[in-house]
Parts: sequence; structure tokens; C-alpha cells
Amino acid sequence: MPELPEVETVRRGLTRLVGHAQITSVDVYYEKMVSPEANQFKKMLAGKTIERIDRRGKYLLFRFNDDLTMVSHLRMEGKYDVQPAGNPITKHTHVVFHLADDRDLRYTDTRKFGRMHLLKTGEEAELVAGLKKMGPEPTAETLSVAYMKTIFGKSKKAIKPFLLDQSNIAGLGNIYVDETLWLSRIHPEQPANTIPEFQIRQLRANIIAEIKRAIDGHGTTVHSFSTAYGEAGEFQNHLMVYGRKGEPCFRCGTPIEKTKVAQRGTHFCPDCQALRKNPGETMVLGLTGGIATGKSAVSDLFKAYQIPVIDADKIARKVVAPGTTGLKQIQSTFGWQMIQPDGSLDRHALGTLVFSQPEALAQLNGITGPLIKKAVKRQLQGYRRRKVPLVIYDAPTLFEAHQAAVVNEIMVVTVPEQVQLERLMARDQLPKKEALDRISAQLSLAEKVKRADVVIDNRHSVDKTKAQVVRWLNEAGFGSLMTDKAK
Repeated sequence: MPELPEVETVRRGLTRLVGHAQITSVDVYYEKMVSPEANQFKKMLAGKTIERIDRRGKYLLFRFNDDLTMVSHLRMEGKYDVQPAGNPITKHTHVVFHLADDRDLRYTDTRKFGRMHLLKTGEEAELVAGLKKMGPEPTAETLSVAYMKTIFGKSKKAIKPFLLDQSNIAGLGNIYVDETLWLSRIHPEQPANTIPEFQIRQLRANIIAEIKRAIDGHGTTVHSFSTAYGEAGEFQNHLMVYGRKGEPCFRCGTPIEKTKVAQRGTHFCPDCQALRKNPGETMVLGLTGGIATGKSAVSDLFKAYQIPVIDADKIARKVVAPGTTGLKQIQSTFGWQMIQPDGSLDRHALGTLVFSQPEALAQLNGITGPLIKKAVKRQLQGYRRRKVPLVIYDAPTLFEAHQAAVVNEIMVVTVPEQVQLERLMARDQLPKKEALDRISAQLSLAEKVKRADVVIDNRHSVDKTKAQVVRWLNEAGFGSLMTDKAK
């Protein structure tokens, strides 16, 4: 079924094609499709001019002179197209609007589910059941956080069918609900009233942004959707989860699964979108970036606002401290030469080895990764028990260590590649080749940015970087966490 972006795409196309066109007569080949009855429908439209075409949710509203409105729902397979008058009528053409300029506006529908209601302008919201109870449009101006908090709090329904219910939010269908839930890391069966405020904010932002992107992409063609010009949409090339069963999640690499929720085929990532009995009120922001991009400077900004930071680097040092299992495993795997005379890890020697040999780096991550995850989990549990609203997980290898599913949102700190190289060489006094080896040992910055929810450009001054962090805190609903001193 065409969803809001597809219907809006059709509306825009029809506005350009038949806006201000005059209807001379109408042929109805399937009378159940129109109301009032076919003869009256045809008589009322003869001589009328299409003044404009509006949209509400998934409905098209053709506005005619003399205060007439035709409410049209495309349902599963409905299509409008414009053809020269006299072209043969195809099998699935059910209504033809003959225009004064020797063109036809034709409606085809292979399944005959579409409907057209002709009534007095202003009465559509009362007389068309689907419009009467329709929720707000998914725009920044009409869909508020306060409204979403209210309706979510009143419903125990699984979030997917809740969002498909047009009385809650207008225009969302199967494709875009799957997409926005993936973007927001929410399981499709998560009860609406268990979703915390920070995720409601994320979901709202993602719904608004995704619908806009899909409209800009002229809709999604999965089966048969085409624009008013008879062209396929383009947004199917940008879907992150829908239709990708068995393929790796773009965020964490886990294979996408498909199940049925409320009798609808549903795509989701079982790792990123885990079903949680008690999601809690703590948001975990994953902070990452490339080596020498300035991630630590951004981490320090959060600390200055007295926001807790879990530092993966510090944890990594603790799990390989003298006497730990981690250090013993490193010695066993890489040899005694990785241990200094005082019994501590020789970080320079180990770094030189693993950043030049990918297989050695994989072995090291296999040793330290599970130990770090265990320590991080323990710290997060403590913050959640105390209901801390926001925690930063500062992890330089968040993606490489497959920890994207640990967090609720990912912030990537980036700089141009040349700036990164120059900073690393200056900071660590490294020759160019060794610096490049260390950079290439990590996932590329471009790929990290692609997977990010938020990108911080750290090429300029500290003040400009700080402004980006402050903007995110305010937009995410955490502005009150900033102390007056830190501001």
C-alpha cells in the first residue's frame, strides 16, 4: 500500500500535470469505487476545475470549484496517470476524468480496493471515517514530543501496530515503521508504554526525517508503486532494514530477521533492537571516532557538564593490568617480550605489532573484548539502577568491537583524513607510514560517519565543537543536564 511519501509524490506530480485542469465528463467503469452513486458522481464533476490537490495522511484531496472535494484513497494498487484522450482503455482502468485539453486523468487499480468520495469541501473530516480520527501529520510542526509521550503512555500495544494505527500518527505504513524503529533501536513488539522518553524523542525525530527523505526520493517502489509520471520511486535504494532479511545489519553486522507482528511482515535487527522487559530511563550515547580525530576532547566536554562517561580505554588498561587474566593471556599469545621488567604491559611493543598485523589485532581484540564488555555492562547496570538520565560510552573501537548494540545512539567525531594524519603524527611522534598503519587498522572514518546517528565535525575550534555538542544535548532533551558553570 502506498504510504505517505508515495501519496505525497503522486500529489506533487498530479498538481503539475492536472492542476487547474477542467473536467468535461467522467466515465466510471466500476461503480462501487465511487460515491455518491456513479451517475450523480459524474454529473457533479462535469465542468468542474481542479483548483488544487491536497493530502491528509494517505488520502488525496482533489479540491474543485463550487466547494467540492473528492477524497481518494489508493489502497493497495491504485494509480493515477495522464494520457492523451482516445488512448485505449486498459482492463484495470476504473475511472476516467476527461479534461478540456484533450487529455484524460485515469485511475487504474488491479485489485479494485481504491475509493473516491465526492462531497462538500469541509465535510470530509466528518464524513470520511479514515479522516475523522486521523492523527497528526509527521512533521516537526505538527508532531510534538508532548503528544507522543501522552499517547504512548496510554497504550500497552506493541509499538509496530501502534504506529500503523492512523489515529495515532498519520501516513505511516509497513515500510517506514520498520525503518524508523530500526533507526531508533526499538523492537517492533516493544509495548508502547514501556518506551522511555529519550527513545520517544529519537523515534519522533527519525519519523520526521525518514518521511522527508522518502518524499525527496520520490517514494519507495517495492512491488508496483509508480509516480504520476509512471516512473518508479527511488527510496527503495536507501532502505536500511525493510526487505533485507538475512543480510547484515548496517549498524552492527547481525543478520536482519523477518517475523510477523500484528499479521504484518516485519524486518528488524535482533541485536540492535532487542526486546526489553524494562528499558529503563538511562540513555547510553556511544561516542567514537577515528584515532586522533579529537574524540577525547568531546568526551571532556561531556565530563565538564558532569555527565558520566564510561571510558573504554581506561577499562582496557585495567583488564590488562599486572596480575590480571587479560595480561596473562596477552603474554601467552604474543610472548614475554610484550611484558616490561616491572610486570606491566609494554604498550608500545604491542601497538607496533597489532597495528601492522591485522591478524594480531584480531587476536588482541579477542582477548580484551569480552573483558571490556563485561566491565562496561557492570557499570551500565549501576547507572541504570540509579536512573541516571544520560551516560556516555567513550569507545574508540565501538564498531570494530561489535558494541554498537550496547548503546542507544552513536556520535562519531570526525575530521578530514589529512588533518587526522597530521594530528596523529604530531601527537604520537610517529613517522607517516606507522601513522597510516594505525589509521588503516580501524574502520574508515567514512564508514563510521555512515553508521553514525550524530556527526561532530572537529576540524575547527573548540568553541565550534562545543556548540555542536550543546546543540545535540538540547535537541535530545538533555539540555537541563548542563550546569550553569559548564555552559
